[in-house]
Amino acid sequence: METDIPLRDVMVREVLKGDIYLTVLEAAKLMRRYKVDSIVVLDHGDPVGIVTEGDIISELVSKDIKPSTVKLKAIMTTPLVTAAPTDRLSSIAKKMTKGRIRKIPVIDDGKLVGIVADVDILSVSSEMTSILAELVEMKAERETLDIEGESAGQGICEKCGGFSHYLEMKAGLMVCESCKEELEMAGED
Repeated sequence: METDIPLRDVMVREVLKGDIYLTVLEAAKLMRRYKVDSIVVLDHGDPVGIVTEGDIISELVSKDIKPSTVKLKAIMTTPLVTAAPTDRLSSIAKKMTKGRIRKIPVIDDGKLVGIVADVDILSVSSEMTSILAELVEMKAERETLDIEGESAGQGICEKCGGFSHYLEMKAGLMVCESCKEELEMAGED
């Protein structure tokens, strides 16, 4: 994954917001209307918590509590874990993994400016992997087949699809060390 991408390039700028005194029913209707699965909770305009569909299910639906009787402040996740638009994608991905967090609101100068979700990070990661694979393929196509055994640096192994810091041409493929050994063993049989 590219580690120098700032969150501002990945975050979703349209964020559903609701006051702490909004009922869960009203919030759920907004979430449905805007086709999102979370709402950032505000207190006097400041982001203080977040409520997700999962929170609604675990705190209300599973307990058979009427959503029109509960305010967001009662079920919101707080304290709110946030990030800045200049934070790097890799550090936020680690923070999310460590804290088992799926969404992080992005705050700039005390104002909510976006939100980044685990799916946003996965999307960027797979795009980067695809680009890297294409670059490796282009490099392999430029090489002639008579470079058997020469090193080509890092990239995606054409046999197993994994990233390797050391690729080598073997049997016409750019392969990692493990796949190179497999190909060599298969050739000995």
